[in-house]
Amino acid sequence: MSFGWRSSQVCTTEELGKYAWAQGFFKASHYNWDGKTWARNFHELRTRDLALFALGSDVKSRRVLDVGCGAGEYLMTLAKMGASVAGQDISSEAIARAEVLLKGEGFEAELKAGDAVKLLFPDNYFDFVMSADFFEHISLYQKRLVISEIYRVLKPGGSVMIKTPNLTYLKLVINLKRILNLLRLKSPFIYIPHTHENPDNEHHGLTTYSELGQLLEDNFFHSPVITYIPLVRDRLPAFISKWLYGKGMFTEHIIITSRKSLFCAFYG
Repeated sequence: MSFGWRSSQVCTTEELGKYAWAQGFFKASHYNWDGKTWARNFHELRTRDLALFALGSDVKSRRVLDVGCGAGEYLMTLAKMGASVAGQDISSEAIARAEVLLKGEGFEAELKAGDAVKLLFPDNYFDFVMSADFFEHISLYQKRLVISEIYRVLKPGGSVMIKTPNLTYLKLVINLKRILNLLRLKSPFIYIPHTHENPDNEHHGLTTYSELGQLLEDNFFHSPVITYIPLVRDRLPAFISKWLYGKGMFTEHIIITSRKSLFCAFYG
C-alpha cells in the first residue's frame, strides 16, 4: 500500500467533481482508455505546489500575472492564497472559461485575450509573473519576446516563475525506451509525446534549464534558481528517488525562478 505522494485513487466520470483538474484527475490510461475511469495524480499536484511555492513566500495582496493562463485554474489557486490575479491567454474561449471559474468562486481578475509576445498590461505593474505549461508550446524566438515582455510588466525586483517539461529528462526516457524496444524486437521509431506528430506537435518548444536560464539572463534577470522535483515511479524504490533528487537530468519538469534587476530597471 502506498501513502502520501505515492497514493493512488481512481473514480468514474460520474464521480468527477467540477474541480477535477485542480484535484489532479486524468484519464486512467494513455492507451486504450475505457472512456470512464480517471486516476488521481498526486505527484502532479506536488509539482504544481512546488511551482507556486517557488514564486515566493507571500503573494497575499500582491499582483500576480499568469502568462498562458488557460481556463484559470492556477489563478483560482493564487486568488485563494490572497493574491490579486491577472491572466492572459491567446484563446478567447479559455479566457471566457477563466472568467466563469473565478467569478463562480467570488474572485475578481484582470483577464486579457491576446498573444503573449505582447502582454496587454502596463510597465512595472506586477509583483510576480508566472507561466506554467506554456513555454513548451512556443518557439525559441517567441520565448525571447515573451520573456522580454515579462521583464517589462514586472516591477523592479519582481519575480518570475516558469514551469515547463524538461527536454533533457524526456530525451533520456525516450532513448531508454528505444533501446528496450530494440531488445524486444520492436520498432525503435518512437518519439516524445506531443512531438513529431506523435500524436501532435503541440510541444514543439520543449526546452532545457540552460536555454531558459540564458534567455532570462539575456533580459537582465538574475541568475535563475532551480526548484527540483522528486522523481516518483511505481517501480522506482524510494531510496533511488532520494538519490536522484537534485539532479536536473532526472527532474521531469523545469521549475525556474528569477528576479528582475533593480538598478537596470530604475536607472536604465
